[in-house]
Amino acid sequence: MQINKAALEIFDFTSSLAVYSEHELNVGDEHIQEYIGAHVVKAFRDPSARTGLLQVGNPMRQRIEAYQLGNTSFVSLAKDIGERAFDYMKQATDGMVIDTIICEAHMETDYLCILLCQAHHAFTHQLFSEDDGSLTTELIPHKAVLPMPSQKLRSFVAINMKDFSVKLFEPKGEFDGEVSYILADKVLQLVTEQSSRDTVKKVKSIIDKVAKAHESDGVEEMTQAKSMIAKNAEVSDTVNPLRIVEEVFKANPIQQEAAKKELVEQDMMRPLPVNREFATKVGEHHKIKTDTGIEISFPVEYMKNREFIEIKQNEDGMLRIELKNINKIINK
Repeated sequence: MQINKAALEIFDFTSSLAVYSEHELNVGDEHIQEYIGAHVVKAFRDPSARTGLLQVGNPMRQRIEAYQLGNTSFVSLAKDIGERAFDYMKQATDGMVIDTIICEAHMETDYLCILLCQAHHAFTHQLFSEDDGSLTTELIPHKAVLPMPSQKLRSFVAINMKDFSVKLFEPKGEFDGEVSYILADKVLQLVTEQSSRDTVKKVKSIIDKVAKAHESDGVEEMTQAKSMIAKNAEVSDTVNPLRIVEEVFKANPIQQEAAKKELVEQDMMRPLPVNREFATKVGEHHKIKTDTGIEISFPVEYMKNREFIEIKQNEDGMLRIELKNINKIINK
């Protein structure tokens, strides 16, 4: 990760004022390079990010192309993006301070990134020397401290400057009485796919719903779906919900058709982008909770192996869970 250029714009929604820098940040400073770079890397891995594409003729794409041709400077491009974002956000954002970093980041290719860093209150210490020569320490409040790299940004946009694909996440805001995504819908003017987290959540919800509607606890079906999602992530950055429900419910055509109907209603009868790291983690463990309050988490693969865990039904219709081949139990 290399940050080639960056500019900082300050959005103060408590007073509806914005400050646009006339100079680039000093990305040669190691601390600035590391701070911005760490946020960009973390944001790229966020499973809540949605994807889209800036089509030919899109106003934002045209601005970036003008910058690539040398017809505008990076500072001018950053200011233009900042002004557009602030004009829309000031009508949809509660009183707060947001430092907006616009940068050109290089990984396998160049990206134009927008980082919305919501400032918060914090304290630091300061040392004072009294008139008598003694030392005094005090706590000093700061009203605009930026999030640490370990914390999530308020919003993030990454535009691939080669193919103009987009990755972004942001909270929804209300603009002109309509709830929308300000950056995606207004500033960038693009349609996005749902996030990896939403895709996986919906697939799991559909399988669970259909399984339980047909007198199953859904555990076996759910673990099979998770396993398929994880294994698929080893070779692909998309997931096909249709293939998953066909495989999970292949022994029951009625359930399979019910699941397909749900996919149609959710517009999921096609391959969808998925964060491979997130999808892999989905297939690691499964957690169940009984109506008696007992919770059990186990590796998904164990449902295929009766030597470790098995769910059986008693003659009276009650269920029992058998955990096998245990050498010791560790309190958590």
